[in-house]
Amino acid sequence: MNRTMSTDFKLPDLGEGVHEGQVIKLHVRAGETIREDEPLMEVETDKAAVEIPSPCTGRVERVHVEEKQLVHVGDVMFTFDTGDDAGQSSATEPAVTIAAAPSTPVAPPAPLTSARRKAASPAVRRLARSMNLSLDDIAGSGAGGRITRADVESHAGTATASQGAGDTPTPTGIPATSITPVPTAPHSPLAVEGIEDTDEYGAIVRQSLSQARKTISRVMSTAWQTIPHVTDCNDADITELDRMRREFNDPDNPGRRLTILAFVVRAVCRSLQAIPILNASLDENSGEVIYRRYVNIGIGVETERGLVAPVIHNADNMTVGDIADALEIITTNARSASFGVNDTRGGTYTISNAGAMGPTRYSTPIIQPGQVGCLALGRARKMPWVVEDQVIPRLILPLSHSMDHRLVDGGREIPFIGHLIEDLENPMRFMI
Repeated sequence: MNRTMSTDFKLPDLGEGVHEGQVIKLHVRAGETIREDEPLMEVETDKAAVEIPSPCTGRVERVHVEEKQLVHVGDVMFTFDTGDDAGQSSATEPAVTIAAAPSTPVAPPAPLTSARRKAASPAVRRLARSMNLSLDDIAGSGAGGRITRADVESHAGTATASQGAGDTPTPTGIPATSITPVPTAPHSPLAVEGIEDTDEYGAIVRQSLSQARKTISRVMSTAWQTIPHVTDCNDADITELDRMRREFNDPDNPGRRLTILAFVVRAVCRSLQAIPILNASLDENSGEVIYRRYVNIGIGVETERGLVAPVIHNADNMTVGDIADALEIITTNARSASFGVNDTRGGTYTISNAGAMGPTRYSTPIIQPGQVGCLALGRARKMPWVVEDQVIPRLILPLSHSMDHRLVDGGREIPFIGHLIEDLENPMRFMI
């Protein structure tokens, strides 16, 4: 005889310093069944969306929250009927994963089985669902057989190659019939989601700020109001650096891809070591300057939920190749829902690769609280340049550097940016 066993699920700890969030997606409703580790809900915190998996297998008795509701750590979210042998794991909080892009629709739960599903992160499970793939059919290459994003993408390509001639694959290797149609947007170029309303001049739409955007707004306002910004704009001739980068070939790691940003990060680390005040912070309570002996570089990454800045820790101990690998990981994680809240903390200096998003040149990057400098890279382009009294085309990288004028003035900032430009224009210096 089956016994009814009710279990309350409370919002777990979402990361250091995160105590609340806004429910942006509920994946199940009362009366539905769900398996352990399947996506349960998404909660948006200060920087992104946290996808929370189900802590157990069972039927949802009651949903205690609604979408758009503000919730706090410890609040009851769901009540489950786990039955007699549902294999609970209520003693442990589920792992949470940061989602940097909106989730795809969740397919109806498959029939419950006693076998435990293969290990995979919620982000990887979501990717597999979007491709109409079953994780049971995919071999995991990660630790303990864990299925990775690469495993799913590789399996999708193999499945496409084995299709009959009647199936026309899309560029992503997914059968065209599996793609969910995107609803057609209204004809108006000003169409946005929200509450329809009017003001004295005509129709408007009211849209609440997301939890992430509220925090970004608060942090940026604090930074702008409390840190006296001064921005120095310069150019670096990276023609030789780009040539050396393109000719690079690592026989031990043929898949390694070096980017201009990797060289910039390395050059910034060297400049911070030469001018350590740019890696410091100001303790206003004690009136002390805190010089850090470590260098953690935050990298601004644009995602569909807004700008996040995952941190490369101890970047000063890395080679250009190591930095390139780290950049690929943090960028992929930020855009594919696979990084933790704490991965955005601990930065001592920030680089914004604004040029990667469009044809921008100079800007005024805003310094993060707790830091004293921020560098923005514009879009590199070929320009007429004077070299040994001759005008020739060279690849020029725009640099915009903001400094906290309470701690840094021209006497320290100019040598810093000069050191940075010298490195970028003489890439052999990276070999020493």
